[in-house]
Amino acid sequence: MSAKQLNCDVVIIGGGATGVGVLRDAAMRGLKAILVERVDLAQGTTGRYHGLLHSGGRYVVSDPESATECAEENAILKRIHPDAVEATGGLFVSVAGDDDEFPDRFIKGAEATGVPAAEITIAEARKREPRLTPKLARAFEVQDGTVDGWRMVWGAVESAREYGAECLTYHRVTDIDVKDGAVRGVMCHADKTGEDVYIECRAVVNAAGPWGGHIAAMAGEHDVQVVPGRGIMVAMNHRLVNSVVNRCVYPADGDIIVPVHTVSIIGTTDVRDDDPDHLVIE
Repeated sequence: MSAKQLNCDVVIIGGGATGVGVLRDAAMRGLKAILVERVDLAQGTTGRYHGLLHSGGRYVVSDPESATECAEENAILKRIHPDAVEATGGLFVSVAGDDDEFPDRFIKGAEATGVPAAEITIAEARKREPRLTPKLARAFEVQDGTVDGWRMVWGAVESAREYGAECLTYHRVTDIDVKDGAVRGVMCHADKTGEDVYIECRAVVNAAGPWGGHIAAMAGEHDVQVVPGRGIMVAMNHRLVNSVVNRCVYPADGDIIVPVHTVSIIGTTDVRDDDPDHLVIE
């Protein structure tokens, strides 16, 4: 059976936040764009994270460049996806026994990276979040928020479609056609219909997240090393806090509480894994 034929300027592989953002951007620039996703939208990292819209504060010491990017992205997402964002605000707090020097490094790092942050009194912090420990030493307010990943992704796709883009879910990439070092097309299998689909294109954007190395290898690029990581988060059945609360320490495991809709999510851990399709729940 011959494959169904489609044609476009660019194929985007991966239906998470990155992929749909690229789809929308490409369509708005006048390119004919098609996104392919092997299952449904936001089924990978985008649908499995703690929902935090970073202010950049977490990285002002450990990764200044990422801190600046987070602050810039925070403002963009609040502008273009306001229906998917809750501007909760956030706190970075240190407690008795923490590194006494880190809060000073934090506020200097925030200033250097352009991440809005300001110190507030302990009384103000505990008034804002009464469940905070009485052992608070210092507190800083930042512009953290929370994101509904599904609402954001579907909103971006609906906007992209208005500009002429296509989004093909349950289309699994089986091969990438390359000749003389240039991509010519993408072969997919539509798992719901059983048909093969060949999309002729001039470029491919690999937005497959943890599966990015596998997709790159299909195009003959074997040096794209992606290290999958798995994490554990604990979802409480109510909101412990109304703003994001971060430990004001060098980033570590389990140092964030994120209020999302009617719950709070405590996270996260980060452990290297070999296969994002087969994550062991210990």
